[in-house]
Amino acid sequence: MPTAPAPAATSYAGPARRWRRLAWWSLFVMGNALLAMMITLGNVPLRDNPGGSLGLAYLAIALPGHLLAFGALAGVLPLLLGLWPRSARPLSISAVLLQGLWLCLLLVDAKVFTLYRFHLNAMVVNMVFGGALQDQVALSWKTWTQVGLLIAAIFTAEGILAWACWKLLPAAPRRRRVLQAWMAVVLLMAGGQVATAYYDARGDRDVIAQWNYLPWAQPITAKSFMRRLGVVSEQQVGLPDPRHAQLLYPLQPLRCQNPHRPNVLMVVLESLRYDALTPQIMPNTSALAQDARVYGRHFSTGNATRYGLFGLLYGLPGGYWPSMLDEQRGSQLFKVLGQQGYDLHLYGSAPMYSPEFDRTVFADVRDQLHQGPSELGSEGRDRSIVDALRKDIRTSQAAHTPWFGFVFLDSTHAPYHMPPGYPPLATPMAREIDVMKFGPDHDPTPELNKYRTAVHYADSLVGTLLDDLRAQGLDQDTIVLVTGDHAEEFNDLKLNYWGHNGNFSDYQLQVPFVLHWPGKGNAHETRISSHEDWVPTLMRHALGCENALTDFSTGQDLLAEPAGERALVVESWSQRAIRHGNAIYVFDKFGNATSLDLHYRPLPQQAPDAAAVRTAWEALTRFRNR
Repeated sequence: MPTAPAPAATSYAGPARRWRRLAWWSLFVMGNALLAMMITLGNVPLRDNPGGSLGLAYLAIALPGHLLAFGALAGVLPLLLGLWPRSARPLSISAVLLQGLWLCLLLVDAKVFTLYRFHLNAMVVNMVFGGALQDQVALSWKTWTQVGLLIAAIFTAEGILAWACWKLLPAAPRRRRVLQAWMAVVLLMAGGQVATAYYDARGDRDVIAQWNYLPWAQPITAKSFMRRLGVVSEQQVGLPDPRHAQLLYPLQPLRCQNPHRPNVLMVVLESLRYDALTPQIMPNTSALAQDARVYGRHFSTGNATRYGLFGLLYGLPGGYWPSMLDEQRGSQLFKVLGQQGYDLHLYGSAPMYSPEFDRTVFADVRDQLHQGPSELGSEGRDRSIVDALRKDIRTSQAAHTPWFGFVFLDSTHAPYHMPPGYPPLATPMAREIDVMKFGPDHDPTPELNKYRTAVHYADSLVGTLLDDLRAQGLDQDTIVLVTGDHAEEFNDLKLNYWGHNGNFSDYQLQVPFVLHWPGKGNAHETRISSHEDWVPTLMRHALGCENALTDFSTGQDLLAEPAGERALVVESWSQRAIRHGNAIYVFDKFGNATSLDLHYRPLPQQAPDAAAVRTAWEALTRFRNR
């Protein structure tokens, strides 16, 4: 690694040397900021930017300042290590390593944003350190080779840039120039924040929309100060944030009693698309649907497992997750089941501590929550927990005890698992799922065929459970639900969305909901229904809860007459939305709303429907201690 020339033998050698290194470090950080801008701009729509020329002008100020701030932060440690030693090697080597890592992180973030429209966040950290990543992401050896070559190229480029910065640097750089350069950087950073505060106070969506392109943006807002300066705000609609708020839940003690205690079986498939419910893909569930109530317009409460299972097992919007986690407040469903003497058989193939379902939904019954054998793959764990549940059901029947069975199958999660040699449902079928290949022009057919084959395998396990119920004569005394935690997209919108947790369209939210309830008949329901509706329906009609549903849920009774058009609150890791009619109102983490149609195209009328917002507000605040 090149170093600075030896300092002159004067009394000012030390200060002169430090100023030269500071000048080199400044030049190196700014060079890396340019590289970071090139990476980030790859995800910015320059031709059809939603903010037009104004949005691009804002980005021209905010983006350089934002990336320079992060680059300088990544360079603080090298500067401290290398400013005083006689050799410049500690400065050069540490700067190359940390700036290279910073660029690698940006490249990963850019790929994540391309696929899912969110930046690296707590979810990814949770997956990495929570042990759930190995089954979520699978890369081929070719892709790993490409990644290795890319990393090598980055650090090679960093070394060349470091060398070039030393060569371009004058032997005695002027201190004034160094200070002037950083004054310009500070003014650029400050200008970006001032512009952010100004346009936030105005509620200018053309500019506010650009925040989503800034990795890990934490804009400074100053609405009150801007108002005193005469900046008039456009009308904005926000939603409350129920995080870390003390809960008042339920509103009233539950009064539940039912002398006839039916058995309940819940089967939840990971990432289950609504159009997978066909005789070809899911023959066993489709056969069950012939004698069941099928809800054809059913939506999950979120586009990720955390929020989908939360809504399904609480009967609440996913926005209550942080508060429930803080207080480790379990679902009222399991409390009532325990009071009525049910055996609980709770199985998760994937780890139920990542996300923290063991400290939320199952907080009161975590000792009865079982995981699939960790040494097996997803397909093996799925079969193992289904076999264990079948044994548990026989044990409960022998003891003449009512039971509640819950099984969460994970083989349908990317990269979509099935046993070796399992016949493909259709060809061509991808041998592996390589997310690095995904893009707007990628043909999803091979991946979609693999997904459908994995669903077919999971459905075969559902079939073994249903066969056991029939063999024991339990099919007429057992409520059976088959559904998904959320859906899965394969660029269906033609907007380069893949998987889930990317948007709130039908392709990531709409799931099958097949409810076999003995004595309730079969029907094909066309009402809008939600995961929030399952718990209140079960507790009213199966557990005999006399309370108003509003005492413990925001959902509706699936067995009652439809209540008309409704607004659904749905969640992701980085956004919240209201689905209402043919509109989707997406609220970013800063509280700003964007109105989209069902194909995720902007609506000309941007203001969200006032009644829908009031409904969402009430749902998100009903159980807060105000």
